[in-house]
Amino acid sequence: MTAPVPARLTWVGHATTVLDVGGVRVITDPLLKQRVAHLKRHGPPPPPIDADLVLLSHAHMDHLHVPSLRRLASGVPIVTPRGTADLLRRAGHTEIVEVDIGDHVEVAGAHLTVTPAMHKSGRGFHSRLTADPIGFVIDVGGHRTYFAGDTDLFEGMRDLGDIDLALLPIWGWGPTIGVGHLDPERAVEATSIIRPGLVVPVHWGTFAPETLRRRPPGWLATPAVRFEAALAAHDDDLHALVLPPGSSIDLTDPPATDGVDP
Repeated sequence: MTAPVPARLTWVGHATTVLDVGGVRVITDPLLKQRVAHLKRHGPPPPPIDADLVLLSHAHMDHLHVPSLRRLASGVPIVTPRGTADLLRRAGHTEIVEVDIGDHVEVAGAHLTVTPAMHKSGRGFHSRLTADPIGFVIDVGGHRTYFAGDTDLFEGMRDLGDIDLALLPIWGWGPTIGVGHLDPERAVEATSIIRPGLVVPVHWGTFAPETLRRRPPGWLATPAVRFEAALAAHDDDLHALVLPPGSSIDLTDPPATDGVDP
């Protein structure tokens, strides 16, 4: 599927991506620090980022991260699940659009469709805040990107329509993941359901619990290896690009894909 407008993707790491499409710069779930609670970033530090629009998928601290949001302009529009606006206002943000699953909104030149996500709704043991987790279909000039946030498989994936680019989570930040997450094999199943022009796996290979060792843990790259193997074993003609954190791809004329690209 060919992108109808100039588009470029940068995977900053974890669930943080920067999508430049049709003159609109969208950042998803900004996590821009080297350390987050007990987690340490492995890979290049995030560069300074100016965004036209911020999308937040749910309230967990590694997705709605207040110190990272403070690195962005306070007036940039933030589209966020209903129930999180008070937290964002207390952090100094002024342009907040709360949404529910099924909403369609126009913000900063992007048409957003709010999708379901199968994930926990709380913020963490330290907070009473709850908000339904969501995903987004981002349409700018006809280029349609699906940002899943954190999710497991759900029936509505069959109803997303034509998708040029899917940003699918394949792991988390530890050696194991719990319920409410796509693992590499289920992410391939999701790809076969959605059938996007291109899938880029995210939410892997970036953060790990901090230890005294300087080297990244051996499991950090395992999700991508498993994703590649599952995709290669799949019968369908699916196209994916596995990017290292901090790298970019031109979506206007992406490289040819044959299964998985290194």
